[in-house]
Amino acid sequence: MRNKDTRGLAAEAAAIIAEGVPDWSEARRKLAEEYEITSGAQLPDDDAIESALREHYAIFDPNGHAERLLELRKAALIVMREVSDCKPLLIRGVLNGCADKYSDIYIAVECDDAKSLEIVLIDREIEIEVFPNERPGKNEPVEEIVFEAPVIRGGYFDRQHLTVWVRLKVFEDHAKIKNLIKKNPDPWQIEEETAKTANIEQLERLISLTEPE
Repeated sequence: MRNKDTRGLAAEAAAIIAEGVPDWSEARRKLAEEYEITSGAQLPDDDAIESALREHYAIFDPNGHAERLLELRKAALIVMREVSDCKPLLIRGVLNGCADKYSDIYIAVECDDAKSLEIVLIDREIEIEVFPNERPGKNEPVEEIVFEAPVIRGGYFDRQHLTVWVRLKVFEDHAKIKNLIKKNPDPWQIEEETAKTANIEQLERLISLTEPE
């Protein structure tokens, strides 16, 4: 292995992802080839890459990233209000601040009958694609429902004609949604972004805190 510390590797992974390689596994593969890394344990983990991404955007594109992240959160809020009966929770990058223009919106929902949720979305003329989990583990969703996110008119994604995808992770009951613990914020986060999940009210507060005056 050529010499490179974990923080440096995470920064390089973040740069690769930010430049248009949204697949983190692919970014790690590129690092492994570049630095002749033969063990996955030597590559940066998700937490390190998330923090490096936030740092990357804060340094190289703070205003543009803030605009795009806010739009993603507003789109997530629209979807969460549409499925409010299923106790939606925003998760992953759109919540913690590492998401950008190539990111999907991940929302966990609680629904004892996934088919009924599919019907609700179809009745609202939303084109969905369903990916069943044939053998869900203890804390895994029974299926994933994917569809296009609503467009914020005049916003970045509308201007650039970019499609954002929503991925609803459907759990049978709340007990199966992982009880993920808050982390300490890094220098590029605010406290509300360190939560592992955010309900509608918490997301509304996060948007209000990060929206330009």
